[in-house]
Amino acid sequence: MAHVNTVMGAIHPDELGPTATHEHIVWGPPGWEHDPEWWFHYPQVFAKCLAGLVEYRELGGRSIMCCSGIGLGRDVEFYRMLSKYSGVNIIVPTGFWAAAGIPNHFLGKSIDYLSDMFVGELTDGIGNTGVRPGFIKVGIGRTMTPGDEMLHRAAARAAKRAGVPVVSHGAWEALKVLEILGSEGMDLSRVIISHCSHGGAIDPVRDRKVASMGAWISYDSFTVTNTSAVTHYAHPDEKRAEAVKQMIDAGFMHRMLLSSDNNLFSLGWMRSSPYVGKATQADFLRSTPGKLRRIGISEEIFWKILTENPKQVMAIQ
Repeated sequence: MAHVNTVMGAIHPDELGPTATHEHIVWGPPGWEHDPEWWFHYPQVFAKCLAGLVEYRELGGRSIMCCSGIGLGRDVEFYRMLSKYSGVNIIVPTGFWAAAGIPNHFLGKSIDYLSDMFVGELTDGIGNTGVRPGFIKVGIGRTMTPGDEMLHRAAARAAKRAGVPVVSHGAWEALKVLEILGSEGMDLSRVIISHCSHGGAIDPVRDRKVASMGAWISYDSFTVTNTSAVTHYAHPDEKRAEAVKQMIDAGFMHRMLLSSDNNLFSLGWMRSSPYVGKATQADFLRSTPGKLRRIGISEEIFWKILTENPKQVMAIQ
């Protein structure tokens, strides 16, 4: 039977409801825990994350895909408590962000070693928690490196065995990503190309090619604007909205996902850091429909994309 793995167990895809498909409950760069300036107090961080998730649910959100993979702060026991008390389904990944973020221990491992490692988490659970990831997260840095290619090949092999989708961080190399995954025999309808709405990465021509190949386009940085975050991918939401409209007008609404790529808490960064975004997933639900409505995309379409499309790509058969 089709299902989606969440930190609280398997659910039917129809139970996902409106889903933000690229978010982070907590996120930190590899090694964050060794930074002398890091700040983490479980009760306070739990309270902050819980408040954000409760507000997200109150505004209509039901599920979140947390894309913090291995070494980036993934804490499934913490997430399980948050899911229990917020009522929000949380789906976590296996996989590494990119070769640049792999701990040295794994650098000399083979593609098949990494693939087996991913499959182990997907089938047996993460550590001794019993929590099974719902997807594989991999990516690239600014350009595709041999290490990034290795990760994508490992992800494709694992995804074929476990029946899960792959999220690839790296719209700027989208066609190369699809070439690699396709060469491993992966069904491209199980591939999400994330960050297609990052500042400097918007390319409607590329996105139409990706969608026409059957993969999913993820416009997942709404609310990360020049006034809300100091980061290289900050960008006016109006430009993201226009990209969404172009894809809808081209007939690809059925191959689009929407999200905000916000961290409810950023690990390894001081609370005063300007790099910590001010927006949350609740802000995404609060502000994005109006920005789309101004250019002719109804709120009904916004919620349809958020509700119908994730259950298509996330379902494990």
